[in-house]
Amino acid sequence: MRALAAGLLTAAVAAQETSGPADPELLRAQRQLQQNRSEVDRLVELRLRHDLGLPLETDGSEFRATGPASSADLDRARQELREQDAATASLLERYNRLKAQADQLHAEAVVRTSGDAAARQFVVVPPANAAQPRASGRGLPPAGAVTAPAAPAGEGRIGGVPAEGASATVAALDLGLGPIRGQVHGSGDHQRVAQALFKAGQALMDRAQALRDQGQADLARELDQRARERLVRAVDELGPLLRAPDPALPALFQLGRCRELLFRLAERLDGMSLAAAAGDYQRREQEVREPFLRIAARDVQRTGPRGEVEVLGPWGKAAQSAMEHFRWMNLHAGYDPRAAIEALTWPGERRP
Repeated sequence: MRALAAGLLTAAVAAQETSGPADPELLRAQRQLQQNRSEVDRLVELRLRHDLGLPLETDGSEFRATGPASSADLDRARQELREQDAATASLLERYNRLKAQADQLHAEAVVRTSGDAAARQFVVVPPANAAQPRASGRGLPPAGAVTAPAAPAGEGRIGGVPAEGASATVAALDLGLGPIRGQVHGSGDHQRVAQALFKAGQALMDRAQALRDQGQADLARELDQRARERLVRAVDELGPLLRAPDPALPALFQLGRCRELLFRLAERLDGMSLAAAAGDYQRREQEVREPFLRIAARDVQRTGPRGEVEVLGPWGKAAQSAMEHFRWMNLHAGYDPRAAIEALTWPGERRP
């Protein structure tokens, strides 16, 4: 196209030199040639800008200065840039916070749904005065409700004793702590649920010790197994609270108490001792102390005229007392004063 226009221009110039005055047709051709050249240059520039990733002339987001920039314009532009940066940082921080909450909720849901499905079935507890299921089909549970399998006759009820483990169930009937058949979908307060499970395990351990003192070792062992199950569930229930960057002090204290009872159960049921396996014994001891140490490190108060004296707060003192009691029990729990008295001798005791 450019070669054709150049040829026409050359012919027009030659004709002008021979003909004399300017021809209107020639002038029109010259203007058309100039327009074509400008269009070609514009298209070439657009192609180059497109290949380089630069904004095109028709892009409305391209900044174009309408005149020389003054100091006031520069200050205003800088202020607007700072405001936009602050807004971007605020949105990014909010996004990260919401993403962390979503990840935590997802992890809790995974923990709740994991494990043996049969062991984690839920029992739907009907409200007061609710219609009971009938043979005709009226009053049935709503669609989608999950219920646990029916327990054997008399299981978990006062006045009835199952055939299997009858004596142990009798020992636990008045406590209402029979074998776990299902999980009631109720309170979402992890701290309260864990505390209830801890108290149930502690009551079972106390009853097992009473049976062991009466010479019923097999029944005591079964109750200890039930106590261990509830304490493990209590530790699992505290999981969502302990995954926080700074867990609440009551949750940490409850974790330490559960681990201490699990430590005692390992001594009773598994024969764990310092003489049998020193490494495992010391590792379990450190696991019990770890929550209490974290509490003592965090619950510190400053006193004095200038706050130069550090003292433990109420939770720190309770944690320190729990660690001291745990240490004392490990050292002196096996002391039997009767054996010491019977071992006393005196001169001439065995002489006739």
